[in-house]
Amino acid sequence: MRKQTKYVAVLSAAALLAMGASMTSFAAGWEKDEAGAWHYYDKDDDMVTNEWKKDGGKWFYLDDDGAMVTDQWVEDDYYVGEDGAMITNGWVKTLADDDDVDSPEDTGEHWYYFNAKGKKITGAKKTIGGKTYHFDEDGKMLSGWQESGDSVYYLGGEDEGWETRNAWRWLEKSGIDDDEDDEVTGVPVLGCSENDDCDDEGWYWFDNSGKLYHKAGMKTIKGKKFMFNDHGQMLYEWVYGNKIKSGSYAQLDSEDLKGVATVGNMMWFQENGDGANNGARYKGWQYISGSEALGKDGDTNWYYFKDGKPKFADKTNGLTDGGEAVYRKKEKISWDGKTGTFCFDQYGKMKTGLQLIEGKTYFFNDDGYMQTGKVSNVEEIDGDSFSYYFNNKNSGKGQGFTGEKDGYLYFMGKRLEADDDYRVFAVNGKQYVVNNKGKLQKTFKKKDLELADGTVAEDVTLSPNKKTYALTATLTEDVALPHIQLDDTDQMIVGLANGDTAILTAEDTEKIKGIDFLTVEAADAKGVNLTGVEKTTTEEAEKE
Repeated sequence: MRKQTKYVAVLSAAALLAMGASMTSFAAGWEKDEAGAWHYYDKDDDMVTNEWKKDGGKWFYLDDDGAMVTDQWVEDDYYVGEDGAMITNGWVKTLADDDDVDSPEDTGEHWYYFNAKGKKITGAKKTIGGKTYHFDEDGKMLSGWQESGDSVYYLGGEDEGWETRNAWRWLEKSGIDDDEDDEVTGVPVLGCSENDDCDDEGWYWFDNSGKLYHKAGMKTIKGKKFMFNDHGQMLYEWVYGNKIKSGSYAQLDSEDLKGVATVGNMMWFQENGDGANNGARYKGWQYISGSEALGKDGDTNWYYFKDGKPKFADKTNGLTDGGEAVYRKKEKISWDGKTGTFCFDQYGKMKTGLQLIEGKTYFFNDDGYMQTGKVSNVEEIDGDSFSYYFNNKNSGKGQGFTGEKDGYLYFMGKRLEADDDYRVFAVNGKQYVVNNKGKLQKTFKKKDLELADGTVAEDVTLSPNKKTYALTATLTEDVALPHIQLDDTDQMIVGLANGDTAILTAEDTEKIKGIDFLTVEAADAKGVNLTGVEKTTTEEAEKE
């Protein structure tokens, strides 16, 4: 709204002189006295007082001395400009007729609007120039936060006054500063106060009738979902979806919710910004800090959200990390024309590297994508790296391969190798001999064979099957058991001599940690029995 600083007059300042020239042309009408005041004389040559007179389509008022008044209130409801003409269809910023100004910083002025008949608008809403304004019983234009019954409006600054409609506004909440001191320029609404749980500033949505939306919970706006508290503030970032009241996003993702909130009832909304899309329930990837309510606020990671809810694992894989159960889940995701399979933990964080999921190993590169085929430099615990192979067929795609593949021997994807010479491994209940590159041997005559005690037996002859590579005459000792320990886990996964797979306890894992050539005998020397150990598959461990 373009309001004049003082008023919107029908005539310009120069028009007064022009008006004077026209008035003097009426000998029985207008007359200007020596003091410069205009008077009006009727046909009987009597001076008119306390009365309106029309001239040239405009109305002028004569006071009780008969002088035409200018720039002042008339009869409480009308206002005349500097040229004396009644203001019609226009704005005036002025003092109320009976206002006193106590402070030099306070002009005491307010905006008023006068209709086509020159009367000020009072106690009503009025659409002017396509915008809707509110006026109190004295005709003062209202501004700031205003409340009418259950409806709340924001009417802009003192020189604005119009409703916000079908739009977002970043605003200071009501109830702080001096809102309560002036009902014209803003009042506390919805019980807001300086000490409530809301943020001092926030995003607010006003519908097409100018009303603030202030119901706690989800709201669809222009096809997108947003979350609000019951003071109308849009909530963003991590929000505990089961406790939407007057709290800010800070209160709805705080340490107070630890032990109550789970990743399943946390949601994430975009941070606020200059657009309706910001703050919406999110779909896609975000690199953000974790939820404080889940104790992960100091850890920045990738998360994937669908309808504001993060993807996360809800089943343990049977391993622990520092005594805490490890959860993993893989999921195929499509976004922005891209597709990939990714791994998530119980907090929704995307995981990379070697992972155990439902009893199978998988590998996810630094960008999070599940890999297939040969992968080198796969890290296990303590930074040790190995070569792996992961299925690339649709059935079991991405799973670590166990057995013989293209002349190499694998256990859960890990390629089994001797240190320098040759070594016998037990896989799937059979024995195989491999060299230091992991290559399976079809023949083995008078070669050096590595032993569990670190020595080498010379001129050893073994009898591998030329088609299956499995030894036809098995050894009773010095047979290596394949084993894996994933990074950041407490337990070792061991392939037993009978072909079963076992997850050792954290205590047993610690006892045999560091043994490269792991055998039944070497484990037994450390107090770990790998012959009497019950078969403990990763699937069974998940159920425990």
